[in-house]
Amino acid sequence: MSADQAPRTIHRAAPLLLAALAVAALGYAARRPPSPLPASAADSLYSAERAMVHVRAMAVRPHPMGTAPHDSVRDYVVGALRNLGLEPELQRTLAIGGRFPQAGRVENVLARLRGTGGGKSAVLLVAHYDGVGGALAAADDAAGTAVVLETLRALKAGPPLRHDVIALIADGEEAGLLGAAAFVQEHPWAGDVEVILNHEARGTGGLAQMFQTGPDNLDQIRVLRLVPDAAASSVSATVYRFLPNDTDLSELFALDRPALNFAFADGVERYHTSQDDTDHLDPRSLQHEGAQTLRLTRAFADGPLPRARSGNAVFFDLPLLGLVYYPEGWARPVAVLAAALCLWAFIAIARRERRWWLGLLLGLLGLLLTAAIATGVAYLSGRGAPPALGGRGPRGAYALGVAATSLGIAIGWYALARRWAASASLGLAALGLWTALAVFTSWRMPGLSFVVVWPSIAVAMAAAARVPEEPAWFSPFIRRLPAAITLFLLVPLLHGMGLVALGVVQGGLGIAAVTALAAWLLVGDLELVGGRRRWVVALAAVLAGAALVMWGRRTAGHDTEFPIRSLVAYAEAADDSTGWLLAPAAYADSGSWNLRALGSDPQRVVPDSAGQADSPPQWLTRPLGRSLPMLAARARRLGLEPPTATLLADSTTSAGRVLGYWIRPGQGVSSILMRVVGDTVLAASLDGRAVDRSRYRFQTPEWAMSYGAPPDSGFRLDLTLPATAEPDLELVSQRPGLEGIAVPARPASVVTSHSGDVRLVYRSLGLVPPSR
Repeated sequence: MSADQAPRTIHRAAPLLLAALAVAALGYAARRPPSPLPASAADSLYSAERAMVHVRAMAVRPHPMGTAPHDSVRDYVVGALRNLGLEPELQRTLAIGGRFPQAGRVENVLARLRGTGGGKSAVLLVAHYDGVGGALAAADDAAGTAVVLETLRALKAGPPLRHDVIALIADGEEAGLLGAAAFVQEHPWAGDVEVILNHEARGTGGLAQMFQTGPDNLDQIRVLRLVPDAAASSVSATVYRFLPNDTDLSELFALDRPALNFAFADGVERYHTSQDDTDHLDPRSLQHEGAQTLRLTRAFADGPLPRARSGNAVFFDLPLLGLVYYPEGWARPVAVLAAALCLWAFIAIARRERRWWLGLLLGLLGLLLTAAIATGVAYLSGRGAPPALGGRGPRGAYALGVAATSLGIAIGWYALARRWAASASLGLAALGLWTALAVFTSWRMPGLSFVVVWPSIAVAMAAAARVPEEPAWFSPFIRRLPAAITLFLLVPLLHGMGLVALGVVQGGLGIAAVTALAAWLLVGDLELVGGRRRWVVALAAVLAGAALVMWGRRTAGHDTEFPIRSLVAYAEAADDSTGWLLAPAAYADSGSWNLRALGSDPQRVVPDSAGQADSPPQWLTRPLGRSLPMLAARARRLGLEPPTATLLADSTTSAGRVLGYWIRPGQGVSSILMRVVGDTVLAASLDGRAVDRSRYRFQTPEWAMSYGAPPDSGFRLDLTLPATAEPDLELVSQRPGLEGIAVPARPASVVTSHSGDVRLVYRSLGLVPPSR
């Protein structure tokens, strides 16, 4: 590059750099939750500082169903509602889940704020007060409960509402959405519900995203648009249907009412761990979620109920513009417009450039190769990555490194292809691909369509119009509009789906592929990068990306900010003299605390493996609710009280062999798992309540059921099997904690997770053959 070319290249690239910085600044500002309001804020406003008082009172100890801390949290919620001048009530019942094979004794807390209209129609505010055994549950879901309590306080302090507001502080969400199921199936207020607002958490900070809607969501999104800083996307609402995740709203959908589901997900590495505490919970997230809930509750409760059916919407949030939405029915015409503009761009470029077909072929080859190479590099860079790579700091560096490497690969191929073809023709293949995706998604998954259709439209218009180089001072920024639209739409998607939903290593594959595809779509911007020295820019990007990936991996060691998960279980069989210490194999890396806690010579136990005569028994892979590879080591037997099953009835009817058991779980048991092995269960009931498996999220050939907070006195289990059945009934009782077991003290970088440390007792009961 000559001395006079360098300033010219810098001058041409300066608007690109300024535009990129402006997009980054706007995007960063838009993704930050608002500052929390102090307790001195006006009574009619939502204050996160006031809400945090409730969180601190609830997030003291782990409080899963069937434990004393759980009952303390329940009593606190009841007292807090009474202090607001409401009349709380408890819904105590046996709940049988409709989504999962789980049941339990729940105690839902409910209260009703009466409106002035005198009707029964109501807005339902939902959160759950139970937690998992390994977490203090500050975010999931003491925060949601606090949001509901503080919203009720602010509503009472403001002008009266036209319609009622019902608060459902549900029990048993972590045990299978049981409280929500019980409310839908039994509570008389369920028929009054016209709108549902649910509150959850998948981490300990970040924006409170509205990630799931009810049916006919266009009307719901119109109301959500009234919230200035709403964060929502129809992509998440579409993709969430296919993820193996559920909240109480999954059961509440049976009411067929409009619904909005909120959660924040930054700090996902602390989800369901002992670091889900008040020290790590970001009050700004509570402010964002609560302020939205307050405004929406007022809008719905003062508006018409029931809401009119409206069809669905395509929606997304943009900096400065807020929530953008349009009816789903517009998606196809918009896609047709994108296709027409794409055709216009193809014709315009073909007329301007003689060898446009060569650019099309080189662009197509570059598009496919760079996406494949970038994805392959991301796969190799993620292999063997330490688990702490999911942490916020290392995760961000790793993701940025993957994106930079992919961009460098795209620039390198572009620099090579640019020798034989013009810039505009090199972008035709990418424009055609993006437009095809726009048409496909608009017809099949319209909630996803905006991610590809609007970049396609912006790029097609810019390519066809051939904006002059220097017509006015603002034209360079106008030419960067396609890149700004693309980045505003893609970056939040890649962060939410690529890092939070899929995890950093798997999400890195998506980041790599999409970065490469987006780079080829935005060839007008690649043209300004590096001039004749694009190879230097490409190499610099690849090296910088590699350095960031290596830094992310190297700094992904476990510490107090990015801890390693642990779960240790003691297990014994009722009719065996051996005790076992267990840990999920996924948690027990070489040299880890989890492995040391098992003691000497742990053995791997894999589900359904034959095993050796002296190897750990197969049942050790199943006591945590599903079959998992486990590491097991022999331990001193505690001799815990085992569960028992007394056969009360054994008869043969036209329906099959009917067996009736009385199950006694034992003292201090928080849950008991029941499993029928060797035969098909045709029907089942608990305490006379039928178990309906038709709506289960996952269907399995074996019949199994977990019962949370079982009564010490026991319960009735009835099973209907084929007439010739000879089943085995397996029982596994669970008690919290490792009382009586000595394990090394956990360092600060190791945290309990999910169910936490538990003691398990296994019993297998065979039956005599049926009489013939």
